[in-house]
Amino acid sequence: MVKSSPVQIRILVAESLELIRIGLRSLFADHPAIRLIADTHSWEDLGHLTTQHKPDIILIDLQLNHGQGIEQISRWLYDYPENKVLVLADDDNEQVHLQIFRSGAMGVVNKYRSSELLLKAICAIHAGQLWFDPHITQLTWQNQFESNSTLERQTDGESMYPPKLTNNERHIAYLACKGLSAKEIGSQLLVSEKTIRNQLSMIYKKIGVKKQIELCLKAPLYDYFKESYTIGISYPQDGTK
Repeated sequence: MVKSSPVQIRILVAESLELIRIGLRSLFADHPAIRLIADTHSWEDLGHLTTQHKPDIILIDLQLNHGQGIEQISRWLYDYPENKVLVLADDDNEQVHLQIFRSGAMGVVNKYRSSELLLKAICAIHAGQLWFDPHITQLTWQNQFESNSTLERQTDGESMYPPKLTNNERHIAYLACKGLSAKEIGSQLLVSEKTIRNQLSMIYKKIGVKKQIELCLKAPLYDYFKESYTIGISYPQDGTK
């Protein structure tokens, strides 16, 4: 019986620094499931390379051409909405990471993180998932509840009447806001991934969001999230650092 070769994820890289492009070429060269189809150092080349090669995922340097990275990514995805974009960032600024998600990108990775983390992000995005850097997700979640948080809270009365979630739904929402996938939440709670996906769908409907990142952005509006995070009534604290 002839074994079928694994489906390869076709990657296009747009990165300013030549040394990083060389490193990515080396990383992908022998990977059985990922193939680098082209790379560039400019926005000018990115358009025709995308049209020519039709990549599965595009890795874009946030500082490409020293331009307005987030605005350019947003415009790019407006013109090429079918593309999945993973952003390579230079730092761990949680506000910047949130803005990257708002631009339409499916994930962001600090380019100084491990190659293993980058490969995991690529595989997750190819599977249709959002990728949250676990370190950044935790920082964002914590900072949203600090008194000096820079995120604006809505003043239209929405936070006065939070959606009625069960304790189980609040638990799942908390884990989702920490960046865990449905599969990871299911493993932690000892239930199937399908069960978690069904419960997340119900949570999204109650809160009025469609995606995991939207849940993370909206969660701090409701006091019960803050109370549960602060005193640990409903949500067990994990040991991540």
